[in-house]
Amino acid sequence: MSPLKELLLAHLGYSAWATRRVLGACSVLTADQLDKEMGASHSNILRTLRHIHDGERVWLRRLIEVDNDRLPRGSAPEHSFESLVQYWPGLWDGYRGWVDAASDDDLTCEVSTVLPDDAVFRVPRWQIVLHAINHSTFHRGQIITMLRGFGVVPPNTDLTAYRASR
Repeated sequence: MSPLKELLLAHLGYSAWATRRVLGACSVLTADQLDKEMGASHSNILRTLRHIHDGERVWLRRLIEVDNDRLPRGSAPEHSFESLVQYWPGLWDGYRGWVDAASDDDLTCEVSTVLPDDAVFRVPRWQIVLHAINHSTFHRGQIITMLRGFGVVPPNTDLTAYRASR
């Protein structure tokens, strides 16, 4: 296995692990708490989780689809917390499956995509994977801050904690 593929798979494993931990911490909250305006990120925990999930969904499609500029556009699905918990593992499996099956040429191949502001963006596929992971990490940190606002002790989602847990 190439070092690039090994790195991407390791970070995908980390991101899935960290998100599972955050979802677990959020599972103790009531529906009202998940939807409470917190003045951070995407206003509340549920909307922020939806945003992370949708970002991972959209970027996975951009990895797989040939004509990225023709991908459907529009608003993200308004998943419930329970449906996010149910459907998220399918995205993680999709990323792992795509990376695992990809050749080094597939990983380094640049794709063109149209961003929400209609800008055309060219990027190697391996950077799409890392972007999705970094985006999720950023927003998980915001959710951890919101959890603290409810008195919930957040899980340790640091990469070093993931490495130690393996």
